[in-house]
Order: sequence, then structure tokens, then C-alpha cells
Amino acid sequence: MKTLKIYSTFSAIVIITLSVFLYQSATKLNSSEEKLKLKETELQQKVKLLKETDEVLQQCSDRYYKEIGK
Repeated sequence: MKTLKIYSTFSAIVIITLSVFLYQSATKLNSSEEKLKLKETELQQKVKLLKETDEVLQQCSDRYYKEIGK
């Protein structure tokens, strides 16, 4: 009977420990997902800015070559 109580207590401790580790892993995963979403948003903004910059440079280049051609 005493052995059963020891195994039962040990099992409970193991289950609690695993539950804590699982919870921490899930929390870290959620945090990582949020960070990735923020990075993705930042990158999308940078891509948009680069496209706008490229368009402006293209317009300037077109104007320059038109002026040279005159």
C-alpha cells in the first residue's frame, strides 16, 4: 500500500511538471507567433515603401530622359 502511495505521488508530480512545461511551451509559441506577425507587418510596410520609392525614381528617370531628349 505504501508503494502505491509513493507511485501515485510520483505520478502526480510528473504530470504537474509536464503540464507546467507544456503551458510554458504554448505561451512561448504564442509569443513567437505575435512577434512573427509584427515582423511580417513591418516587412510589408517596407515593401510598400520600396515600391513607392521605385515608382518615384522611375518617374524622375523618365522626366530626366525626356529633358535630355529635347
